[in-house]
Amino acid sequence: MSEEPIVYVNGEYVPLSKANVSILDQGFLLGDGVFDVVSAWHGLVFKLDEHVDRLFLSLRAAGLRSNLDRDGWKRVILETVRRCGFDDASIRFIVTRGVPTEIIADPREHNPTEIVWAAPYVFLADDEKRANGIRLGISHLRGFSPDTLDPRYKALNRLHFQLARLEIVSGGFDDVIWLNASGYVAEGPASNIFAVKEGMLYTPREEVLRGITRQTFIELAEQEEIPVRETSLTAFDLYSADEVFTTSTAGGALPVREVAGRELPSPTPGPITRTLDNAYWQMREQGRHGTPINP
Repeated sequence: MSEEPIVYVNGEYVPLSKANVSILDQGFLLGDGVFDVVSAWHGLVFKLDEHVDRLFLSLRAAGLRSNLDRDGWKRVILETVRRCGFDDASIRFIVTRGVPTEIIADPREHNPTEIVWAAPYVFLADDEKRANGIRLGISHLRGFSPDTLDPRYKALNRLHFQLARLEIVSGGFDDVIWLNASGYVAEGPASNIFAVKEGMLYTPREEVLRGITRQTFIELAEQEEIPVRETSLTAFDLYSADEVFTTSTAGGALPVREVAGRELPSPTPGPITRTLDNAYWQMREQGRHGTPINP
């Protein structure tokens, strides 16, 4: 393992302490860029193709170029993790519009900044909260609607997310979700959400990021013969659910024991949450959908 993490920046692998981005970079000045996060477990990167494909959808929608094609991104992601010496890792890869040539920049003319940064694998919650559930708050902020910034962009500008987390964590909750402009449940800053009622699994259908882990849990539910519906949900549906959990690259399923002060039925995690999370981690342990860091 390297003495310090190695970061890929614009074609070079450099120690983290030497990795620099210009203060004029549009990603820094404007949050003008997109990113994705993928994870490695036991030396295997999970659903790497799906994450790279999602990056390219964001690039095309945002009018951004990349100097790397899909295979190139996969190579540098794997090489970055390999040089860091991680078997279990969270890997963020980023494309910004780069440094403009003019003060008033034409967004069509750009030389992108491209970064891959790997860190040891992280969970969204500690062992106790993963075992017993989190307290989930609902922010007064609303999620982005498609006529502002479609949630399917995995964009660098995260002030909205930070404000929601600041509000909720300051109020004593562990994590946060928000509603969309119509009052339906959307998602959280780093996760999608599921609810269970009378054996049926529900998840919001519209105005959410199409999470890779979210889709994986839908597939696992079908595999376990648990009926699942993508539909509109309100806060009432969460308050009255039998089980609620969030999903993310950072840990799979995270059980929820309380939503905005309403305690959910015990035990937490509930049986469907436990079944699906066990199936998820069994899949990770078996290496399914995994790309080897060291071929």
